[in-house]
Amino acid sequence: MIEHSAEDERALYRIARSLLQEHDYGDLLTHVLDLTIQALRADRGCIVVRENDGYRATVARNFRNEALSERERDISTTIANTTVREGKVLNVGDALTADDLKSRKSVRRLQLRSVLCAPLIVRDEAFALVYLENRQVSNHFQESDQQLLSEICGLVTPRLHIAIATESARRKLRELAAAYGDNDGILTAHPAMLQVLEMLAKIAPTTLPVLIQGETGTGKELVARALHRRSARANGPMVVVDCGAIPLTLIESELFGSVRGAYSGASDRVGLIGSANRGTLFLDEIGELPLEAQTRFLRVLQTGEFHRVGSSRVERADLRIIAATKRDLEAEVEQGRFRDDLYFRLSSFVLRMPPLRERKSDLVLLANHLLRAYAGRYGQAPPRLSSEGVRALLDHSFPGNVRELEFAMASLVAVCPPGEEIPFSVLSDRLSRRKPAGAKSDEIPVMSLSEMEKKLIVTVLRQTADNRTHAAKILGISREGLRTKMQKFGLVPSSDTEADQE
Repeated sequence: MIEHSAEDERALYRIARSLLQEHDYGDLLTHVLDLTIQALRADRGCIVVRENDGYRATVARNFRNEALSERERDISTTIANTTVREGKVLNVGDALTADDLKSRKSVRRLQLRSVLCAPLIVRDEAFALVYLENRQVSNHFQESDQQLLSEICGLVTPRLHIAIATESARRKLRELAAAYGDNDGILTAHPAMLQVLEMLAKIAPTTLPVLIQGETGTGKELVARALHRRSARANGPMVVVDCGAIPLTLIESELFGSVRGAYSGASDRVGLIGSANRGTLFLDEIGELPLEAQTRFLRVLQTGEFHRVGSSRVERADLRIIAATKRDLEAEVEQGRFRDDLYFRLSSFVLRMPPLRERKSDLVLLANHLLRAYAGRYGQAPPRLSSEGVRALLDHSFPGNVRELEFAMASLVAVCPPGEEIPFSVLSDRLSRRKPAGAKSDEIPVMSLSEMEKKLIVTVLRQTADNRTHAAKILGISREGLRTKMQKFGLVPSSDTEADQE
C-alpha cells in the first residue's frame, strides 16, 4: 500500500471532491490539471487525448500560448509513445542527457529536462495522457511524485473517460453539423433549391412569419425545422400542427386549448398555441384551416393573444409562426376560401419548394443518399443503381416528390442483396413503366426528340417493307431527306447510294 504525506493526501482529497462536483467538460479537465500541477510542483502540463494515431490537447496550463490548436507540438511524442507502450507512469530525469532521448528532434527542439507522463487506461488501452514538465531543473520529479501521479490517474480515469468520450461524440456532431449544417440535411445541387437555402439562412434569425409553398412531399417540414434550428428560438419548442388532420369539431380546442366544463367532456388543456410559447408553431397545410378558425388565429398573429375555449381570460403566447401549404393561397383568397388579411400576415416571406420533377439533377444524389441511409439502418452495404435504374428514375415524374422517392429506395434496400447492383426487374411498375397484365398502353414512353424520330422512321420503313419512296411520302420529307436521316441514325451505311425501291 502506498503511503502518502499529509500534503499528498490533501491533494488527492481536493481532486476527488472536484470529480464529484458538476463541471462541464472543459472545467472538469482544467480543474483536475490545475490541482495535479500544484500537487507535483510542475512548471506546466497538459492532458492530451489519443486520436488517429496521434495526440490532441484538450487542456493546457502555463504554456507560452495556451491555444490548444498547437499544444501537441509542445510535447515529446517519443515520451508520449513510450508511456502508451509501457502502460505506466514514465519519469524522465533529464531528457537532454538521457541516452534514449537526447538525440530526438522533439527533445532538442523543446529543450526538455524533467518530464512526468502518465497514461489514463481503460480496458488495457490508454485513451489519454497527463503530461507534466519542469524545464528548469533536472530530476525534479521524485519516486514519490511518480507514485502520487499514478494514484491521481487511478482516481480520475473513470470520470475523465466518460467526459472525454462524451465530448468526442459532441465534437463529431459539431463536425457533422459544420459539414451539413449549411443545408440542414437538404441535399441539393439544383439552383432553385440553393436559392431556397440562401433565403432560409437570411430569414431564419428574424421573428417574422414564413409561408412555405410546395407540393406534397417536397420537404416543407424539413425547411420549417431548419428555420427553427437557425433562429433565436432554437432552444424552445417547435410544435407541429397538421391543420388537415384535426377534426372540425376539435380544431379550436386543439389550437387554443380549453377549460374544464367548456363543453361535454372538456378538460383543462393548454392547447398547441400555448405549448409553442417561446418557440415556433408550424402550421402544416394551413390552407385546410376553416374560416372561423382563421379569424381567431389572425388575432394570435397580430397580438399574440388568445382565449381558451370556454374562458374569457386573455392569454399570451410568444411564438413565431411558420406555415406551409400545397394550395395556391392567392387563388384561395380570390375564391373566398382563405382570409386575405391572414394571408398577408403569413406571407412576410414566401419560400417556394420546387417539385422533384424540376430537380432532375438532384435525383441520383438523393436516391444514393436514401439507399445509404436505409441500408445503414440494417447495418449493411447499400445496393447500387444500374444505368437502367438511373434512366428509370429520370424518366419518372415523381408526383409524390422526395417522399415517393424515399419509399421507393427503402423498398429496394429491403429486396436487393447488399452491395450489389439493383436489377431492373425489381423496380416497381411505376418506375419501370411496366403495364399490369392485360392493360393497354395509353401513353408514349418518355424519350428524346432524336430517339422518337429514329423510332418513327424505323416503324414506317417496316410498315412499307423498306420502300423508301413510300416511307418518305408518309413522313412528309423527300427521299434525299430520308436517306440523310437514315445515315444520321445509323440505319444504312454512309456509302449507301443504291436506288430506292419503287
